[in-house]
Amino acid sequence: MNIVFDIDDTLYNLMEPFEKAHEELFAGQTDADCESLFMASRIYSDEAFYMHEKGMLSAEEEFAYRIRKTYADVGIHVSQEQVTLFEQRYRYYQKHIHVPKAIQNILENCRENDVPIAALTNGKHVNQGKKIGVLQLTRWFEEDRIFISEDIGYTKPDQRAFFAVQEALQLDPEKTWFIGDTFEVDVTGAQNAGWHVIWFNHRRRQMPEGAIRADREVRSAEDLLRVVKELQGA
Repeated sequence: MNIVFDIDDTLYNLMEPFEKAHEELFAGQTDADCESLFMASRIYSDEAFYMHEKGMLSAEEEFAYRIRKTYADVGIHVSQEQVTLFEQRYRYYQKHIHVPKAIQNILENCRENDVPIAALTNGKHVNQGKKIGVLQLTRWFEEDRIFISEDIGYTKPDQRAFFAVQEALQLDPEKTWFIGDTFEVDVTGAQNAGWHVIWFNHRRRQMPEGAIRADREVRSAEDLLRVVKELQGA
């Protein structure tokens, strides 16, 4: 078997930088649950990313778009000065992200049992490259087995993103599993590409209506390790 991992909010806690910036700047202005705000920001982040891809939004406007839309939902107008400060604090905390021990255990298990692993993430080369460095992902992944959408020319859920990885690594789709946290991006894309999928639903989201289903759904890193071990013995 082969396992390809998503990075953002799969190999590390994507919410942590947002949560800390929120606590510093806006927690006193709203009773809204931070995780709900974060989930909204992810949706708006994806919107902004695809708008930028289509030339509808500049790179400089992407972050402002997601923050303004997120806080507008709870009645907070975010000024340009606040956007700039939020981004500064957010980027600061991004420099301190880490791979949790429970996820490290999964990656170590794969290496110890000679399970080939790779990573596929959406984003710009510069931004994702910085995260990869901070997370020290090359401890587990060879550099030529980490794929960033900007580099390969296709963005998940476009099945061509998965095909690009499949071709580069000569993967058999019937023996390839993708692990990701976002149903609409990770599960849909991988399934359409003919891969198997484990939906790492640690945010406990509702499954969207439709014909596509993940092969497995887990809600904790401990359960994910159990399934990975189970699949190795299948």
